[in-house]
Amino acid sequence: MELSEGIRKIGFRRWYERQLIECHLYLISGFLCLIAVIASLEEFNLRTPTWETLVRLVTMIAGSAICLWAVKRYLVMLSVAEYAAERSVCEKCAAYGGLDLGRMAVRQAWEHAEGGESPLSPVSVRCRKCGHEWTIE
Repeated sequence: MELSEGIRKIGFRRWYERQLIECHLYLISGFLCLIAVIASLEEFNLRTPTWETLVRLVTMIAGSAICLWAVKRYLVMLSVAEYAAERSVCEKCAAYGGLDLGRMAVRQAWEHAEGGESPLSPVSVRCRKCGHEWTIE
């Protein structure tokens, strides 16, 4: 879920929490695939029947690909979440995470609701406490 959609639907703090949970699930998935690759590599032997060797080889290749993809996805999601979190402190009242979409962002969020917008696109936000408005770029 992109930042503007997350703030509009569930609020910044819950969006941030969900991003962290989801990205750590990718990390766990990558780790489990790595274990599967290592287990297949340990028992890999060319003297076993052809089908067993083929299954182990496919498991190693697929597990490696999924592991690399999951770890990359973890790193990207974590960096997006941390980047947004660093910029979610109000400069006037120092409140953290109490954000609403700014006037301009509400219109843009409805226009881009069907997709295409990257999670790092600029989002206009407004502090709930003091009303100060800024952009998370």
